[in-house]
Amino acid sequence: MDKERYMNGLRANLKVDNAVGFEQTITTLTQIVDGVQRQKYYTLLGQSLTDFVPIELGKGAYSQQLFQYQVANVGDGFKAGVVAPGNGINKDANVDIQVDGVSLKNNFWRMKYTVTKEILEMGRVNAETFSYIEELETARLKTYQLGIQDVVFNGYGASKGLLNQSGVTVNTDLLPADLTSLTLAQIHNFVKAVIAKYLDNNNTTVLPNRWLMPTKDFVALGAQWSPDFPIKTVKDVIEEAFKGITGNNFKIVHATYCDNAGTTGARHIFYNYDADSLTMYLPKPYTPHPLFPAGALDLVSDAEAQFTGVWAKRPKEMLYLDVTSST
Repeated sequence: MDKERYMNGLRANLKVDNAVGFEQTITTLTQIVDGVQRQKYYTLLGQSLTDFVPIELGKGAYSQQLFQYQVANVGDGFKAGVVAPGNGINKDANVDIQVDGVSLKNNFWRMKYTVTKEILEMGRVNAETFSYIEELETARLKTYQLGIQDVVFNGYGASKGLLNQSGVTVNTDLLPADLTSLTLAQIHNFVKAVIAKYLDNNNTTVLPNRWLMPTKDFVALGAQWSPDFPIKTVKDVIEEAFKGITGNNFKIVHATYCDNAGTTGARHIFYNYDADSLTMYLPKPYTPHPLFPAGALDLVSDAEAQFTGVWAKRPKEMLYLDVTSST
């Protein structure tokens, strides 16, 4: 056997047992690729959670409940204060308030990972090394981020999300089908009708500045508004129409969480993006702690956080639009 044939026949074996579980055999003809292939998760496609709801950090850490007073004016109206001079005393109108409060559940979250000495030592001698600890931290952080993302839309237990608030009006008349199935004439009629319905719902106190819709509908808005007017998309025209009415702060946001959130299918939401209208709190943001010895050979890392649901302080400033049929 010549030297070249002998060298091509050499095999180097690398076996690693860990929580993920993988075994890879590398020959002298194998090209080792740098880096690690990670799982792919659903994300918000370039949007951040603060595009959907105001989030306040660091208030009320380690408390079980967040409490806020609510004050309502229950006194006489303005016209009752009009008086005729000389009609005597003790006839003035009176102002009064009613004080109440709302408690918001503060959820505690913890997650740890452990690292054995054997895994650390094996990582050092691999042909292509990578940080096992870094990968564990990346996995834990991603778990937290995706969990909070789900809470924003679906809530958790008694903590509500954007899509399942109590006390919000549900309209099933304005969207007879998904936006992807509506004609341009139907979309035009919807744009005219929805603002009036929203104002009627909150007694004409505020205009909406957010429209949350399913991602599949958002993508469909990229179509041309008209073959005779090809320089603008349906999204361009709709946003311009709403901004002309509500102001430049109006924004369309989207998420796949909306697909089956309604009573009969997809759910759209028109709402007022304002901290006085709705808020989510992260009293204790994601906080990882340093690795700590667990016995003579192993290490453990803890992380903690606290979160609330989305608090719709003024439910009438939200309007759920449920698609009544999918075509």
